Amino acid sequence: NENGALAPKEDASLNKFAVVLNKVDLVNPKEKLLLVANELGHMAASCIRRLLEQRRNPAKVRLGDLVDSVLQSHLHEEGFDNVDEDDVETFAAVAPEFLFTAAIDKDDEGIDDVLGLLLERATPSNEWIINPENTTGMSPVEQLEEIIREKIYRCLHREVPHCVQQQNRMFQLVKPDNDKSQSDVAGAESILRIHQDLIVRTKSHQRLVLGSGGKTLERIRSTALEDLEEAFDYEVDLSMKVRISKSNNDAPLESETEGANTFML
Repeated sequence: NENGALAPKEDASLNKFAVVLNKVDLVNPKEKLLLVANELGHMAASCIRRLLEQRRNPAKVRLGDLVDSVLQSHLHEEGFDNVDEDDVETFAAVAPEFLFTAAIDKDDEGIDDVLGLLLERATPSNEWIINPENTTGMSPVEQLEEIIREKIYRCLHREVPHCVQQQNRMFQLVKPDNDKSQSDVAGAESILRIHQDLIVRTKSHQRLVLGSGGKTLERIRSTALEDLEEAFDYEVDLSMKVRISKSNNDAPLESETEGANTFML
């Protein structure tokens, strides 16, 4: 409006953030969580004050200076300190929600609270960009590589996942007649056989990808196997190994897509 106060619709558009404290199951005593939430609440309030000030008096402010201002002042500001009287209602309305979760616990109600909040604040739309009946535009081998890549990121940490390249050695639908190990089994179905190499540059990265006793690589393989069988609707025989690249060339590796051209989904 003319006084610079935000209209109700503008107020609602500000209320787009929340504070999520995860791994609360590891915090003891639980009173510590209240202290952390209190300090974060002061910091959030200080950020809102700066935002409202910027809306009233637009000026170029370096992000670093803004952060320093919040860190220096958030413990000394209380209630509606430094809030214009026309912005008091807005200030109170946009205070963030605090959610406490222990994501490792499947029965944790905090996860449902976070998902519910995200759904509530999602941008509403009556139109979908992609028809739900449409299939992916990726080839089967590209789908395979994406599924395994996701598991690499979930099972490895820091810079290691970014240093791993994938090379597909085999992607072939094997029929029982062509597979001696399955030919004697009555009613045996076709198996999708996949061989993929994970390629790294150093021995230290090879050890990290393998894990103690090969446990990390097996975790990548077993979790990817479930998704692959669901995606392709076939029993999957997934074989993976880790090898060190003999080349210093960072160009992406080409996969050997044996059988991929004749395997149609």
